[in-house]
Amino acid sequence: MTTGADDVLANLTKLQLNNKRAARKAVDEGAQLFAKNLTANTPIGETGEMAASVEVSGFKGANQGLIEKDIGYNHAVGNRVHYPDTGTIYQSAQNFVEQTINQSTPQVQEIYREQIMKGLKL
Repeated sequence: MTTGADDVLANLTKLQLNNKRAARKAVDEGAQLFAKNLTANTPIGETGEMAASVEVSGFKGANQGLIEKDIGYNHAVGNRVHYPDTGTIYQSAQNFVEQTINQSTPQVQEIYREQIMKGLKL
């Protein structure tokens, strides 16, 4: 049984080594959930292109033995997103990325926990 974040991460590493299919499924589900929450929390703006530009990369780190995905904004919008998120001297910070991280962390940890339990048959 897992009790804390360190145990979850240790079991996730064990899952990556022993059951790659379940680990890939857990990472994919967590990335899709985070991308959905980021899209919902991103301000629409005048054109709506910021919220529509959230993307999830393919799997990365296979040659290093890691299973991970990147979630963020596409190349066209990504360089401008930090202005409304962190603010400027003319606009206060909206902190939608931090809000998404705080909102998604328990949900993604639950997805990982479920996949660890299934994948390692705990």
